[in-house]
Amino acid sequence: MRKTTLYGRRIRGDIGPLNTDPVRGLMARIIAPAVCLTGVYQDYDEEDVTQNFTIGSRMQVDDRVYYYSECNGAIAYPNTYRLAVSTDQILAANDCLSETATTVLGRTVTLAVAGFQGGVIPANDLQGGWVECNSGGILYAWRRIVSNLVAVGNSCVITVDRPFGAIFPIGAQISIHKSPYKQVTDTATAALVGFAAAVGLPPIEVTNDYFFWLQTYGPCFIGPTGGWPLGAADQYDVYYHQDGTTNSLLGEYAAGARPSPQRIGHVIGSGNYGSGAVFLEISN
Repeated sequence: MRKTTLYGRRIRGDIGPLNTDPVRGLMARIIAPAVCLTGVYQDYDEEDVTQNFTIGSRMQVDDRVYYYSECNGAIAYPNTYRLAVSTDQILAANDCLSETATTVLGRTVTLAVAGFQGGVIPANDLQGGWVECNSGGILYAWRRIVSNLVAVGNSCVITVDRPFGAIFPIGAQISIHKSPYKQVTDTATAALVGFAAAVGLPPIEVTNDYFFWLQTYGPCFIGPTGGWPLGAADQYDVYYHQDGTTNSLLGEYAAGARPSPQRIGHVIGSGNYGSGAVFLEISN
């Protein structure tokens, strides 16, 4: 008989005969990737000053999905009922210049980062983010950051997930984009209003620089723009409004020059977007 090994996602706790989590009586708790850094379990309704999981770790709680995030700027009521954004936006500070030429098979690049966070970059602060490499519009590459060394003298060595596939010369323009879950904040803190897409819904109030689980999928309550309850018949899709509230598609068109609003989910049951009962569909 051939032995078959199944590699499953890590499930917290023993799963009973009803496939429930005995801690809360909910459906199975799943975390993927199961990378705990401290041995301390942090639940989806808890914040912590210590980073207990890798940024971007995924937790499923019944039909809801959460991603492990870091808060940049405190999130307080009423923003627990408004969508949050990432502060990583297309700014001049994102752009760096390579200090060493990459190689075709190379997975590291050294960047001059004086303009990025003032050159202060702790070890693995960029983990889970991306580098966008452009050399005169001829060579282009987009790679995920798996690690970085602490910046020394405004220089930072970054390791990416796979070879660049081209030689980027010294002075090539490389833009750094942190993980969208690394700098999560409310819309009032965003640098450029209208240039920040919603990344999820904070389920709790979060202290600045604390770590928490950000909901990105499943049933939730999000306040509609203009007050609650609102809406009209036949408005089932739900769209992100720039202050973190929700709106209908027609409402976003009417609100100004917003030709391409972000759809974030659909209404639950027999309501409309103004009922606040939303099935979130940002990332599952």
